[in-house]
Amino acid sequence: MLRPGRYKSEHDGNVFQAYRYVMEVKETAKSYIFKLLEVENRYADDHIEIMFGGKKRIVLPKDKPCRHAMRVWSAHDFTIYPFQAGVPFYFEKEDVA
Repeated sequence: MLRPGRYKSEHDGNVFQAYRYVMEVKETAKSYIFKLLEVENRYADDHIEIMFGGKKRIVLPKDKPCRHAMRVWSAHDFTIYPFQAGVPFYFEKEDVA
């Protein structure tokens, strides 16, 4: 089970592929609840932004088919593959000091 909190996905390879996404994640018995907190993206894939569809919060059900693939690796990291197309995004728990 994922720990609730802030998770980040970032890539700083070059100016054209750099991005940073920060989401607040909460897991319930039946779903994952994502709240988009930060978006920094110039020219990289924007599937995360499209997945949210202009909203700041989305809910992905665990027990029903979903357009977005998700794999939880441990209590502090996961991969989400919006629309099962393009590039998957790896998120890890953000250290807040």
